Amino acid sequence: GMIWSECKEIWEEGPREYVLHLWNLLDFGMLSIFVASFTARFMAFLKATEAQQYVDQYVQDDDLNNVTLPPEVAYFTYARNKWLPSDPQIISEGLYAIAVVLSFSRIAYILPANESFGPLQISLGRTVKDIFKFMVIFIMVFLAFMIGMFNLYSYYLGAKYNPAFTT
Repeated sequence: GMIWSECKEIWEEGPREYVLHLWNLLDFGMLSIFVASFTARFMAFLKATEAQQYVDQYVQDDDLNNVTLPPEVAYFTYARNKWLPSDPQIISEGLYAIAVVLSFSRIAYILPANESFGPLQISLGRTVKDIFKFMVIFIMVFLAFMIGMFNLYSYYLGAKYNPAFTT
């Protein structure tokens, strides 16, 4: 339903006007990630179905520990920590988590209209900007000290003890 609503909005406003509103881009991105997540989950389902069909067709033993399976079928007997990082199920779960976070961020569009939460949201936004500015300054100072210390000690890379820096 939300995909249809966004398509209708693009049709009525036109693509150029649609892109000018950042909330529309958030909605479009969120829905795109949901679709990618469901597609990856469907791909994982198809791969698992193929493996199950192979087992049903060629394996007579009930215990799969005693059977030698091809690698693409044996993969489904592994624990999750042994799965490949590119497994569609893992990708699907990661994309779904990102999309859920983005869907909850849509609430921020409504909050400024509320008399209690609106000022809190505005002050939080300004606080985050100030924290970001502070972090930029902190990183610059940290980087300066790091480069200075590297230049000072770079001549003594292999030394374990240097009496020049003991006092």
